[in-house]
Amino acid sequence: MKNIYLRPLIETDITETYLENFKDDDVLLFLEVTSTELTKESVTAYINHGLDTKSYYMYAVCLIENDQHIGNLKVGPIDNKQKISDLVTVIWNKAYWGKGLASEAIKLGNKLAFEKHNIRKLNGGMYSDNVGSIKAYTRAGWIIEGTLQNHYMHNGKLQDRVIVSCFNPSYFDG
Repeated sequence: MKNIYLRPLIETDITETYLENFKDDDVLLFLEVTSTELTKESVTAYINHGLDTKSYYMYAVCLIENDQHIGNLKVGPIDNKQKISDLVTVIWNKAYWGKGLASEAIKLGNKLAFEKHNIRKLNGGMYSDNVGSIKAYTRAGWIIEGTLQNHYMHNGKLQDRVIVSCFNPSYFDG
């Protein structure tokens, strides 16, 4: 199952194609970002802010076969005191949806967060209607820890927030 790899997201990754994908309503449906916010300058500033503050890190999800950048993964915000972090994944190239690549990216992200950033516990939360994300995270070894009832207002409809997490085994073994 080695179809992808992660590498740091860099300024030259922020192409017109990248920005266009973040204008797609399907891609934006469950993201907490609007397409009007994203410019090459704003995305570059965001990447650099994470690096400068060491509060989050952005990675490109790339295909092994041709190095094509198809999505992003973010480790953060990182709470260094508690050694916890969110891990957010988006496959923004819709041609690669439904192929298990998000789960693969999450598994790689787990390893990266645990080994490189010494994270004890990863967290995430998604809209209850975002079945694809819930499946991707649980297939990557995450558990559903709980549900916050009617947490989101999404397109005029109340939705639950499904809380998922993954634990670094090095903190819990033996």
